[in-house]
Amino acid sequence: MGIFNFFKKKPPILLRCTHCYYELELPLKEVRLLERQNSFDPVCTAREPCHICHIGFMIPVKHTDMFGNHYLFHEIKPKIKNLNPNTVMQRIFEDAGPGNIRFFGFLDPDFDSDDSKDT
Repeated sequence: MGIFNFFKKKPPILLRCTHCYYELELPLKEVRLLERQNSFDPVCTAREPCHICHIGFMIPVKHTDMFGNHYLFHEIKPKIKNLNPNTVMQRIFEDAGPGNIRFFGFLDPDFDSDDSKDT
């Protein structure tokens, strides 16, 4: 019966914001992706900016990574500095510009309705 435990789906990891305390569950696959992206972060490799308040960071409540490092919310939170609340709008719209905004469909200035694909 031991082989069937291998195929069980792993439970999602609970993440909590350090500023607004919003909670979100992420699948283990996405948490591993976050760990790879933030591999050089000395405090917590599994963190991302909060999508609700844009000031705090989403960090795991209780998580053990593949190297055996334990991440507990109440231990990590004092070590993480939140982002400046005065620059929230700049961070949200930092890449927004006429060259970066793309429309798709008939509103797109590069859209050609007579464009036929060669098959």
